[in-house]
Amino acid sequence: MAYRIGSGQGFYGDDVTRALPMITGGHVDIVCFEALSELTLAILQKNKLADPKRGYTFDVKIIAEKILPEAFKRKIPLITNGGGLNPLSAAEMVRKTAASIGLTGLKIATITGDNVLTRLDALQAAGESLMNMETGEKLADTENQNFITANVYLGAQPLVEALKSGADMVITGRVADPCLYLAAMVAHYGWAWDDWNRLASGIVAGHLLECTGQVVGGNSLALIHDTDASALPYLGYPIAEVEADGSFVLTKIPNSAGCVSIETVKEQLLYEIHDPANYITPDVVANLTTLHLEDVGRDRVRVTNVTGKPRTSTYKLNLGRLEGYSRELIFNIGWPEAWLKVNQLKAALDEIFRRNEAIERWEYSYLGANSLYGSLAKLPPDPMEVIVRVIFTAQDTDKLKQVVRQINAMGLSGPAGMSVSGASVGGNPHVILGLWPTLVRRDKIKAVIGYEEC
Repeated sequence: MAYRIGSGQGFYGDDVTRALPMITGGHVDIVCFEALSELTLAILQKNKLADPKRGYTFDVKIIAEKILPEAFKRKIPLITNGGGLNPLSAAEMVRKTAASIGLTGLKIATITGDNVLTRLDALQAAGESLMNMETGEKLADTENQNFITANVYLGAQPLVEALKSGADMVITGRVADPCLYLAAMVAHYGWAWDDWNRLASGIVAGHLLECTGQVVGGNSLALIHDTDASALPYLGYPIAEVEADGSFVLTKIPNSAGCVSIETVKEQLLYEIHDPANYITPDVVANLTTLHLEDVGRDRVRVTNVTGKPRTSTYKLNLGRLEGYSRELIFNIGWPEAWLKVNQLKAALDEIFRRNEAIERWEYSYLGANSLYGSLAKLPPDPMEVIVRVIFTAQDTDKLKQVVRQINAMGLSGPAGMSVSGASVGGNPHVILGLWPTLVRRDKIKAVIGYEEC
């Protein structure tokens, strides 16, 4: 019988309760919740700085309160990387929550070791240059050392060990998205860590599952004319029925909204994939160009013939650093002579920005006209209205606030008929998070497995 893996989350803030129908309906043997991105880690770091007991996603508490009781009753393990920057505190919260609702005999595993923010100097001393993959600059040579996150993309191996130990819930930090799902397959079938084709097939299954709604009709251009838009808030999340040889059928919660088709599968296959022949993950390099898709029934697509290559000798390490702050204002300009007024507005704003040396850069776009496609979009010759969006940056939030006050002073002295969105006037500066992608040798990183029991 195929091993059935459910996907209950694709991002921080996703509706994790959609995992309940697949659990209570008896449609899955395990469920994974994928919550992390670089932006999410920065948010969690801000939370942790305010409270050292935080640093994990709020979703973990929802999972503990609403999903874990039903899953534990049915002996369905749960995996989440929502532990973020603090899996240990997340596990303690889950333990207390379980105790408060009378769950006993629960085993919670934690995976740490991905967070190397305090080890950057030691890693460099050990010979790791931590060179920026995009610019070639060594970490030691960069001027801005204001790093706030540094997380290695761990693979499936420590999760497999935790599952084999009988963990009912596994809470991790930064584990690569599809590896959460691969761990479930390897723990169940016992695939060897050099069985590259099976591992690659498991990674592809995880990649198709990791974004929940996208593979069942969400964000779908292929289905744009056939989508029941009123059903989009209620899509049934995906399930992979995996065979021992690595082949699998992708489906979804029975009798739920959405659609699994060859088209939706193709769309998700190519999502965030730079080289389909070399999809690099911590456990294997998958080749998506050899796979075969087959429609085997309503909302059922079989995936076979995935091939793989040996894993790389390094892990990916992403560092996040503060690179200043940004502010946004939105102006409304109306007919007649809309473009003339826009140019007058830009000239006035340029003058204000130039006389404030703290402003490092600024950029204009026209919402509804070129904000998505930039110079590729042809602007209308004489529009009835133009929505001007300007973003400007500085290293100091107070400087940004001063400039906003200067711009607001143009309220009665700007171009004819100009108005500014009140919501944008009352907004706050946003942190600019810069990414530093790099590599680190595997032997410099050690995952640590811990357990909580109640």
